[in-house]
Amino acid sequence: MSFLHQQTLPALMMVFRFFAEKSYMRRFLFSLFCFAMIVHCDAQVNMKLGFTGGPTFSFAGSDSVLSDGFFTSTKTGFNVGSVLTLQAGEHFFSRLGVNYSNQGFALRQTSDAIYGTDVRFRLNQLEIPLSIGFTGYLGNLRHREYIGVGVRFPLSSYNNVILKTDTSVAHTITITQQPIKGLATFLLAGFEIGSEFKNDAAIFFGASFKYGMQNLMNGGLVSSHFAPQAVSYNGTYVGLELTYYLPRFSYWFKRDFTY
Repeated sequence: MSFLHQQTLPALMMVFRFFAEKSYMRRFLFSLFCFAMIVHCDAQVNMKLGFTGGPTFSFAGSDSVLSDGFFTSTKTGFNVGSVLTLQAGEHFFSRLGVNYSNQGFALRQTSDAIYGTDVRFRLNQLEIPLSIGFTGYLGNLRHREYIGVGVRFPLSSYNNVILKTDTSVAHTITITQQPIKGLATFLLAGFEIGSEFKNDAAIFFGASFKYGMQNLMNGGLVSSHFAPQAVSYNGTYVGLELTYYLPRFSYWFKRDFTY
């Protein structure tokens, strides 16, 4: 068994242990260090660059306070970005990405025959996910499963209110939203399955689940016709991904890279 195989599990456990502490920047820097150590353990690593994109489906926080027939529902967003994979040996790989992510959900009320409220929240973020995983073959297809950590940089947020009401009746509504500040961390798990072609170019389809570790948004609304509603969001979402991997760098330069 190679040194890489012996060190993968302990390094991964150390990464998640650090996520239980307070300093997220230290946790992230330590994760990057583990990433570098893992991919340098074998004598040779194949490197490939890919481009990925797909829809996102987010989930409002469980600590949301809703009443009077209100409920939250998912609004489809999207994420696009690039990913760098380093295949170490036959079965292990590391993956580092840079993604733009758009997530959204709605706060709705439909129980009243006269008043209908639909408040739609959106968040835009830059994400840097870092993961390690296992890869193998399923017939002629290749599959990959991975887990990891990441940080996200909030870029902007906005909301839109849609009212369906009798205009002859006074209906006031006020939207509240807490500004997004600072960095946030998340845990992730995912898989992808696809096919490799000549020169190691490949197309993969997959899905990832990202669980936010900090609350990104506290929002809600107040009206003259219903009690105050409060909703929170910590950045948890499921993303579907279609990824195209370019031929590995060793093909471009006519040689393998060694580390």
